[in-house]
Amino acid sequence: MNISSTICWCNIYHSNSIQNVGPNVLALRQANLLKFMQMTTGAVSYFRAETVANGLNIHNFAGHNRFPLFAFDETVLCPRIFIYKYPEMTRFATLPTSTLTFTALKFSELDLLIAVGGYPSYPICVFNFRTNTKILEHPTNIITRTFTIALSSSNSPSIVQYNRENMVIYCYEMCFIEKDAYLHQVSEVEMGKKYVKSADHCMCFSEDSGLYVVNDYGEFSQIDIACFAIKSRWSPMLLSEYGREMVTRAHSVVAHKMGFLIANNSTAFYIKKKAGNFAVEWTIEQGMNKVDMFISNHNGELYASREFGNISQVAIEESLGKLQKVVNSGKPILAFRTLNCFKEEVVVVLHNDGVAMMDLAYGKTLSEVEINLACSLCSHRMQAFVVVGTVDGYLMLINYEKPSVANIVFELECDTAAVFSIAYHDNCIVFQDQAKGFHVVNVEYRPIKMTYYFAVKDEQLLREVFVHSFLLVEGPRLLVMIARDKTLKAPAYAEEMWIYNWTKDRRLHRRELPLPNQYVSFFVQAPMGRWVTVEIIAAVKDSPIVDQFVLNEASELQWVSSIKTSHYGHITGVGLTKHLTTWSVDGIMVHFRQHKRSKKPYMISRFVTIFFAPECLLRARECYNSKYLIVLNAENVLWVARLPSLADNARENEELPVPPKYIVQQTRMVSAPFVPLSVKLEVKEQYSPADILKREKIMHMIQDFAAKVTALINYDISVTGKTKGVFKKFCYHYKWLEALTDEAHKLCALERESLMRAIEDQSRIRDWIMRLVTRDAININYKVRSISAEANFESFSLVRKPNMLVFDKYRFYDLEDHMRFSALSTDGRESERTTHMGSIAEIKPDESKNELKQYVVEGTSVYEHIMAPQFQLQTKSTVTSNQIFNDNCKFNYYLADPLKQEFNKQFHEAQQLKRETIDNVLNTNGVLTKIYDNMNIMLRLLHMETFQAPALTAPSLAKDEVIKYIMEVDDSEIKAINRRRRKTIDTGGKRGRLLLWSAEFWARALIVMMDGVIEKLWEEEIKKDIPIPEFVFKKQPHEYSLEDQKIYRAYEEAVYQLEADRRKYLGILHDNEGKTLQLKTKHILKLNQRVAELMLMKLKYDFALTQNLVRMLNLKTINHVRDKLREKIKSYRNNYNKLNDYIKRYTYLLEFWEATLTDVRGRLEAQQVRDRALERQFRGNYLNTVPHASHEMTKLFKKRPKLSNKLFSTSLICSEVAHKLSPKQINRNAFPMPKEINDFLALVAENDGPKNCPPQVDAKSWEAFVKLRRQKIESELRLKGVGYQLIDSQSYINSLTNDIVSLKESQAQTKKQIDDTIQQYLEAMRNMTLQLTLTLGQVEVNVRGNTKSLTNCVLMHVDDINDVNSMIKDAGMKKIKAMQRVAVFRRQVIFKEWEHKLYKANIAYLKYMLEAIEKCKVTIDFLNILRNWEKVKADRQKYMVAGAIERIMEQKIAVFRKQIERVNIKIDSVKEKTLEIKRRNHVINAKIERLKIDVAFQNSQRDIMMEQRRDREQRERMEQIKTHRQLLDNVRKHYAHVLELQTILELLRLRTYPTLGPPLPQCHPPVPEYIVNSVP
Repeated sequence: MNISSTICWCNIYHSNSIQNVGPNVLALRQANLLKFMQMTTGAVSYFRAETVANGLNIHNFAGHNRFPLFAFDETVLCPRIFIYKYPEMTRFATLPTSTLTFTALKFSELDLLIAVGGYPSYPICVFNFRTNTKILEHPTNIITRTFTIALSSSNSPSIVQYNRENMVIYCYEMCFIEKDAYLHQVSEVEMGKKYVKSADHCMCFSEDSGLYVVNDYGEFSQIDIACFAIKSRWSPMLLSEYGREMVTRAHSVVAHKMGFLIANNSTAFYIKKKAGNFAVEWTIEQGMNKVDMFISNHNGELYASREFGNISQVAIEESLGKLQKVVNSGKPILAFRTLNCFKEEVVVVLHNDGVAMMDLAYGKTLSEVEINLACSLCSHRMQAFVVVGTVDGYLMLINYEKPSVANIVFELECDTAAVFSIAYHDNCIVFQDQAKGFHVVNVEYRPIKMTYYFAVKDEQLLREVFVHSFLLVEGPRLLVMIARDKTLKAPAYAEEMWIYNWTKDRRLHRRELPLPNQYVSFFVQAPMGRWVTVEIIAAVKDSPIVDQFVLNEASELQWVSSIKTSHYGHITGVGLTKHLTTWSVDGIMVHFRQHKRSKKPYMISRFVTIFFAPECLLRARECYNSKYLIVLNAENVLWVARLPSLADNARENEELPVPPKYIVQQTRMVSAPFVPLSVKLEVKEQYSPADILKREKIMHMIQDFAAKVTALINYDISVTGKTKGVFKKFCYHYKWLEALTDEAHKLCALERESLMRAIEDQSRIRDWIMRLVTRDAININYKVRSISAEANFESFSLVRKPNMLVFDKYRFYDLEDHMRFSALSTDGRESERTTHMGSIAEIKPDESKNELKQYVVEGTSVYEHIMAPQFQLQTKSTVTSNQIFNDNCKFNYYLADPLKQEFNKQFHEAQQLKRETIDNVLNTNGVLTKIYDNMNIMLRLLHMETFQAPALTAPSLAKDEVIKYIMEVDDSEIKAINRRRRKTIDTGGKRGRLLLWSAEFWARALIVMMDGVIEKLWEEEIKKDIPIPEFVFKKQPHEYSLEDQKIYRAYEEAVYQLEADRRKYLGILHDNEGKTLQLKTKHILKLNQRVAELMLMKLKYDFALTQNLVRMLNLKTINHVRDKLREKIKSYRNNYNKLNDYIKRYTYLLEFWEATLTDVRGRLEAQQVRDRALERQFRGNYLNTVPHASHEMTKLFKKRPKLSNKLFSTSLICSEVAHKLSPKQINRNAFPMPKEINDFLALVAENDGPKNCPPQVDAKSWEAFVKLRRQKIESELRLKGVGYQLIDSQSYINSLTNDIVSLKESQAQTKKQIDDTIQQYLEAMRNMTLQLTLTLGQVEVNVRGNTKSLTNCVLMHVDDINDVNSMIKDAGMKKIKAMQRVAVFRRQVIFKEWEHKLYKANIAYLKYMLEAIEKCKVTIDFLNILRNWEKVKADRQKYMVAGAIERIMEQKIAVFRKQIERVNIKIDSVKEKTLEIKRRNHVINAKIERLKIDVAFQNSQRDIMMEQRRDREQRERMEQIKTHRQLLDNVRKHYAHVLELQTILELLRLRTYPTLGPPLPQCHPPVPEYIVNSVP
């Protein structure tokens, strides 16, 4: 079945599918389509696999970097892999069919193709496409995609696979044993989470076969395969301008020209290795936001694949790279329409930013109209008009004068949501907006104008049904396909057709027609000319059936036919032009309206495209007499294909029975008026004089009312004085005002009710929170604070129901005799404890002396039990995590909770005490206030200075002392709770009324009113002044009578007595003040003392709990450290075993490669033997046949085509060229070679031509010479190819040797780490962290510090230490006393020894003096002087002159000073020389330091392995020279003997065989005349 079609063009391609196809060609892929671009000429070609011959759809695609080849596998269950040649597009090879489905393909640099299989084992398959053989298959069980596998550039490439799930790189090498081959995993490197975003393009091989990776921060690293390590080589953090901008994002790395390009979405860096370090050579900083990947070819060109398949080339300008666009792709296409009014073959396409007219044959854009936010498109059926809808609710009408000229002729703003879909028929447009509403627009063409007509306001259509699609047909009539189920989601189906038509009387009619089936797609074929009927095609849901309907002018729908098509699956869409087009999951079919094989329409069909992979199509259309096929899918990809002849490969459809003349019955008809918007806009309102008079009257009434309101407001301002927030009071009895007031009252009532509900909700929420908090907790942490002091303490928080799950887990572990505690609740534990204590009291004394158990409280206080000395020591038995959690759980349950309950009881007692204390203090404050008032009254009555009563402390409960205050939040704590100012409340009028209700007022009133009846108090009486007699005001003192004087004296005595009583009362008040203050202080001190006691008790309890907590933390820390060390040892051992395994593998691999090297050397020697044989054959045999032209033939034999030495750079090229030069050609496909190779072969053939034959050589000899020379060239090429293999094998063996050395170093380092870790573990097992508890219960534990100073401690009992200390002290005292006695005795001995030595010295001195005197001899002169001493003395005194000695001394001093100056001068010169030498030494020292630094730097930069290799090569070279020298010596030594033997052999040969004479004259070739003439 030939269904192949020629692809014309496609709008967009996958940007990450770019591949090299040889050095000059780039390829892009879009589903089953490949696009090839010749970058040198700009030629574009396409390839599509859609037949059995050229492949059944493209699943994976790969291109060869060196040769013009590309490969793909099929999208079938048993796919084949095809390899094609470019540009011929002919098949080069077909790899055998496999049961695997492949997930990735990749070419090596030579003749290998690596394919990664699919589920379940995901094997790596290696094929040799040159010989069409499968080399090996290795299962990996790793999901692999195209960019997660990499190959090195060597002849036998290394295969690297990246596991994205585990972030691990696996490295494989191919091994060959006789006829078998397998993959050998040589390394496994863990990458880490820094490579998550960059996983697609994070690794590549360099030209030296080194593997490099880049992480999400752009850090460039090299993979050390042998050491399983990632070694950083370069990072963008090294650049100061990029250091602060580095965030995690996707990066990619590409090898290019001995360097690497590292790129992200904003910047690209090209780095190259210089002087051993990588450095940036140039960067790309612009246009990187839409670049998906970079690709480099063998020509040194770098290309960037951009969005939608655009390709840019990187151009370098100094240190800045720029992206120059070389291939322009298209843009996503939202919709397309064809116009039948042009002779040109064009199509109108819609982009999101405009409309374009494109040529169908070549895909060129003829014209383009920019429209922002375009989203829908429709065209006229006959004229060159196109309407476009936008997201912002605009309709654009575009007219095409010709395909290259387009104009927007009208723009209509509809004030609707985004235009979702459009239907356009003649002079009417119907569009559906994003809110699913339908709108009708009229179109006029003379002049061109669009008018918004009306909106279809059908609530049932908008809210109660699902709208599937709609069509606009003649009438105009709107056909809306709906489903009753509103919950359906697009695309869904339709089960009814609603026909809307609007008449001139402005009424909208709706006819409801139930369809016979459920349909998923509809298309209408509008009639041409005078309309009679409308043909509607519908596709039945989940079936290959299409139904044909006819709609007549009376809106009657007739079911004409039902056709079962030849589709293999259900139809998803239909289209109708000249023929019917349907598409399904299997492909696209064309059903012919007219065909010679059938009289009925649509009964003959043909596939035009078959889908091997599911595709979701939006629209497909065959046009221009079935010349082109246009397909648009859901990914906005449009491709155009030229269809072949549709006459062959036809299929017959099946006609299904349909009831004759079946008319779909109408179930309902609804009519409703509508008001056109255009009519509304055109109506002009006219008013009568009466209407105008009414309007003026109403305006006058409004003005009068405004004046009244203004007057009322002014009056209110004048009375109240308020200028802001004026209350407008309407006192007019208008009905509308009363109604407004009633509504306002209702609104106020609603607001008040809402406010009350909010208050209730707030209270309910507060109570719910209170219950929620107190539900699980018996006590919540709140405090009791002291009064006028800072002492306070908190209660312990306890849960109401303890968590018994953890306790039950460890209940019976090491606690068999306490099982009864598990059944007790928290509340009943006290009663059980009292019972248990009573039973303990009855135990015999000898039984009560048993050892205390840790979790059984045998006393009145839990604290004393916890702090018992037996439980203060750490236990050595608790070593496991299970034991630790067991102890922790039981301590909390049996000791901690009862301890907290015990303290909480005293806490509540202290809380009650504080409340009582507060009440007492408040009462004393009231008494003190009354005392202070009476004291001021007395002072005022005594005419003394009053005082201001001191402020009395009024204690209250703080917010953290009452749980209600803790849970509630006051408005003052939240500043934004109410921003309105509080209203000022006038309480002056209320004060009198409130005073009447006070108890004090009634008591005072009763005292005043009942004066003399109620008992009078003395302190109240003395507050009253004695009335002054009346005559004092009327008379002078001298006018007083006796009676007056008597009265006045009585008055004075009474005043004096009153003052004495007042002073006495004032003293009583002072005494009462002191007593009251003392009482108040007593209450406060009692509370504060109790708070202080409980605070200390709380500290003790806290210390007791903290002590156990710290002990548990210490145990957990110790256990955690030990666990970590054990895990560390285990991991090190695993690494050690893994390294050992890898060393074995590398050793096996090295042995294999050594055997391979031996084999290659054998082949090299064999090839050298053959090459020398050819050389001997030419010189020994052939030259003898042409002795007269031996010199020329020797030159021709050595002649080779002059080409670059880099041409034969690989063994594959050498072997292939040798194969082509070989006379024995094997029938196989020609391997594609570069153009230079073909030139080389052409030059060889040209050199073999007869025109290059010397004239003295005949044709037969020339043919033999050509054959021999070809064999020689073939042998040289094979020799060169084997030499390349030998070099590759030797380099790989060196690499393996280095890797083994690195692995052994890593193994030794790991062994050392294991030993160190084991030593640490042993130390951790021997040592233990100490917990020291002081006498007051405070805990000192070094939790986070280091304990190195205690690493060698040994635990000892305190009694043992005290005993040892006492013994040491006694021994010390005895030692001190013995030392004292020894010292005294030693001093005495030393004194006697010194005395003896002194006597001996005196005796020896006296002996010496005696001997000296005896031996002394005196001269005669000296005897004379001694005898005449007085005379000599007198003579000398004569010669003594005053000052002579001083002069002599001065002379001596002067001489000495001169000598000193000379010495100083010499010293200064020596010092200068010393300084100069020191300076030179400093300079020399600096040079030495610099030299040392340079030497150290050079040593650090030294490549030890390279130097060893160089030394080894030098030694080998010297050995070769020595061997050569020895051989030459041997040759020289035996030369004479050999020559003699050769001479004897020659004589023997001449003696054995007769000597031949010269040949006959007729055997000679004719001698040229010039040679004859040249002989004299």
